[in-house]
Formats: sequence, C-alpha cells, structure tokens
Amino acid sequence: MSDDTAFADLLQTLYGGLTRSPPWEDFLRALAAITNTTFATLLIGRGHARIDAHVTPGADPERTQEYQRISQADPFVGLPEGQVVSFRDFVHHVPARFRDWLDVARSSEILGVDLHRPPDVAVRLRLTREDSQTQFGDAERALLERLIPHLRIALDLHARLTITQAESQLFSSAMAGLAVATLILDREGRILRRNALATQMLEEGSIIAEQHGSFEVRTGSSAATINRILSSPPPQGEEILFEIATGGTPLHARARAVPSSAYADGAWLALFIADPSRPVGPSEEILRDRFHLTRAESGLALHLAQGATLADAADALGIAYNTTRSHLRAIFAKTNTHRQVELITLLRTIASEPEI
Repeated sequence: MSDDTAFADLLQTLYGGLTRSPPWEDFLRALAAITNTTFATLLIGRGHARIDAHVTPGADPERTQEYQRISQADPFVGLPEGQVVSFRDFVHHVPARFRDWLDVARSSEILGVDLHRPPDVAVRLRLTREDSQTQFGDAERALLERLIPHLRIALDLHARLTITQAESQLFSSAMAGLAVATLILDREGRILRRNALATQMLEEGSIIAEQHGSFEVRTGSSAATINRILSSPPPQGEEILFEIATGGTPLHARARAVPSSAYADGAWLALFIADPSRPVGPSEEILRDRFHLTRAESGLALHLAQGATLADAADALGIAYNTTRSHLRAIFAKTNTHRQVELITLLRTIASEPEI
C-alpha cells in the first residue's frame, strides 16, 4: 500500500467517524496503527489544562482516570499552535507526580500537536510509545503535519454537528412538552411522528383521531381542509393557518411543508395544533405534591408557565420583585432546573401528561 493510499484511508476514517458514537476512536486506532504507536490520544477542553473529552482507544480505563487526576502536573501542554513537538524537545522539567506516572506507564516517548479552536478550546493530539520502542522520527512528524489542516476541518465539523444535535434535542424536548400538539404526516396523511400532547389528543379521539395509522379530523369541514392541505401544502417557508371546529372553542392549527431533504421516511407535512381551552400549566396541587413547593412558590411557577415575566408575576401576586426572585431560586432548587426556560418546559411537560 502506498503512503498516499494509506493517508487517504486515514482521512476516510477521520471524516467518516464524525457521525459515529463515539466519533474519534476509529481514527485514533488507525493513526496508532499507521505510526506504530502504542496509543493515540485526543484531549479536548477549555484552556490548556481542562479536559472535557479524553479519548484513548485501547487504554486501561484506570490509567486514563489516573492521568485525569494528575493532568494539572502534565508539562507537555501549551505547545506552539499547529506545530508538531516531541516531549523530549519541549519539556525541560518534569514534576515528580508526572514522572511517577510516566514510570508506571513506561511511556515517555510522546509526540504531540496542539490546535486552538474558537472561542477558547484547546485540542491536544498525542502519540505515545513505550520506552522499549524506537523514538519518533521524521516520518511520524511529517504525517502529523500533513494531518493538521484536516484535523482543523474535522474538529470544526464535529463542533457544528454537536451543536446541531444538541439544538435538535433541545427543541424536540421543548416541543414535546409545550401545549402544542405536533404531528408529522406523509403524503397520504399517515402519522410518522407525534409529540406527547398529540398522542394524548389522538387517544381522546373527540376532535382528532388516528385511524389505521392515519390522521383523521372528526368534523367534516376541517377534514376537507386537511385533505386540501395534504394535496397542496404551502410553499417552503410559509404556513397555512386554520381552525378545527370542536362544537366549542375551536382548535388553532397551522400547517407547514416539511423540506424534502429533511427526512428520508416520506415526511410531507407538519401540523401544529393548539387547544386554547387546555390548561398551559399543571395545578398548584400537582406542583406542591410533586416538587414540595410552597403555595407562594407554586403560584409563581404557574404564572411563569402561562407566559408571565417575573415582574408581571410579582404584580399579579402582589409581592415584591425581590421576593419573586427568592421564590424562583427555591423553585429552581426543588425542580432541579437552572433557567426559566428549563422550568417552563418542565411545567408544560407536566401539563401535557395524561392523567392516570
């Protein structure tokens, strides 16, 4: 196998592994093999010393944990950005704690490169050989130097994928709990996905229902509207607003076309249905029972769940703004939330849970 072919295979492993979980292990194994290295390690964290991710395929977990405990004593950090450096050339003094760790690991032959990614992320790639092996030479240095631009791209792609996945999970979780029934339908009206509130409304079956896997509206005029929208959805980026008759307060609905590239399962139309008569938040009794909130705390929580600001809630409850802030801190602690958006999502999730 030629060097270029081996390098192309290594790049395929690097980029191809970004969508796998965990993402870096196959690449590090391949890098260790091509460089005849005992371990290839990737460390990612804020600043020079913090470690948020530590990936060393094949390493003893206890050895990895021990390194994390003594990582503050590692002198092989803060390398010149984007330059391949050896441990023996860079380090002139080894702290006793780290020297003991190297002696136990029998691996003081280390080659590394540091890459900085915005805003303040430090990425450390390390190749480690046991003391009994030969020193790293020009071939290994040249390979790492050739990898550097690809590593920068892969790291940035991975960061974007991670952010996108986190945002998707956040929005999906929030939408699942909000007082809006969400359904994804295919061209024939079959239900592909639904959130918790949609499931509850479908099971109730009084206004909307699921028949043989398809979405059905019980009122004739609204059913005709749904059929027209399915046959001719709104243009991308636009939506159709309509109402679903109930015999009382109508449901508010909106329909949007699903981008053809968004899913490969035939998703065609997204429906969002809100019931103005359905309570937005849980009852005070449920909050007090589930989270051991006081009456004052549960009252504030309900106002926030209904969309009030902290200042508006203070006015409505007739208490000082600083008092509401104190209550809010207590609510955060008791509900294990940290921000108002998390609290409101939690409260609305509880509101959409079916009663048992």
